[in-house]
Amino acid sequence: MTAPLDGRVAVVTGGGSGIGRATVERFAADGARVVLADHAGSAAEVAAAIDPAGTTVVFQRADVRDAGQVDRAFQVAMDRFGRCDIAVNNAGVIAGGPLHADDADDQFDLVWRVCVSGVWHGCRSAVARMRENGGGVILNTASAAALWPTPAFPAYGLAKAAVLHLTRSLAAAYGRDGIRVNAVVPGPTRTGIFEAATADLDLAGLERRYAASMALGRMIEPEETAAAFAYLASDAARSITGTALQIDGGYRPGT
Repeated sequence: MTAPLDGRVAVVTGGGSGIGRATVERFAADGARVVLADHAGSAAEVAAAIDPAGTTVVFQRADVRDAGQVDRAFQVAMDRFGRCDIAVNNAGVIAGGPLHADDADDQFDLVWRVCVSGVWHGCRSAVARMRENGGGVILNTASAAALWPTPAFPAYGLAKAAVLHLTRSLAAAYGRDGIRVNAVVPGPTRTGIFEAATADLDLAGLERRYAASMALGRMIEPEETAAAFAYLASDAARSITGTALQIDGGYRPGT
């Protein structure tokens, strides 16, 4: 039986941990060849752990704030595997803090450059290759923070809302080029980035509070969002574009 992504080539930013790593693992298992792009050099070890031979998963260091570094990751896909069919713009950071904080402007700049400019750079690089290839799939990681108030991290919620709007705009712009553009909207997910953002808080207590706001009564696991990416990247979703698929366990804060 042919694997769902057999023969496809993907670039996954933020692929060294959390949702990104789970997505690289899932894509590789589904038959894709993957460029794992991440700003951390240690992500090279992740790529090697997923594919020790280095024939289907390769690491490329890329800080998504730098358009040139992002474009290089896509060019590695072209040079190494001959094409680029799937782009997962997943790299992000949870930061920002309250509006009245002394470093609020600096934190806003960080969040915007990573979560919005980083997605913009990935989409530009992907569109350039996919228009020449006759199509492809662009997938962006948004967040439930884009849909609900985020008192502790307003800049993060704003940035993720921008990702949703960009996704819908690009879907409308490039559908006739055979390019589908969708987003996933994860709810509270147990990842390293979540733990880092809540390092000064009672993590276990915070997870319980989040779980209490979710219809399923539990946090989301990275593999569940990776499964959604795999579906949207596959031919099974060939008529889906401009959508935002919520992977949030029925998250409704305040309930």
